[in-house]
Amino acid sequence: MEYIYERNPDTGEIYVRKIGESHNNRKSIKIDDSMTMTSLYDYLGHAAGSELGQQVATAARKAGVKHEIREIKNPKYSGPVMLYPRAFLDLYFRNGLTEGTSGKQLLKG
Repeated sequence: MEYIYERNPDTGEIYVRKIGESHNNRKSIKIDDSMTMTSLYDYLGHAAGSELGQQVATAARKAGVKHEIREIKNPKYSGPVMLYPRAFLDLYFRNGLTEGTSGKQLLKG
């Protein structure tokens, strides 16, 4: 079963419902703001690329998810890296935050 997670922009409350169901069937959930922050590279186990990184950043912004930035320097990449709550990335890659996209999803696994 696939779910969609939505944030009320006025209250910040997060709701979950099954895709295709009415907003009347949604349930309020709590997400811990002290969640572990992680990069897409650490989450996926490989470089995500700029296109996927932009898609995740857009979904995070729309959902009101707080992010952090870490500067890294290694032989393959130097520069800023976005960090997101692991729970957000779990939701995103399970198709929970991408309803209405092209349908192309990269699944963790």
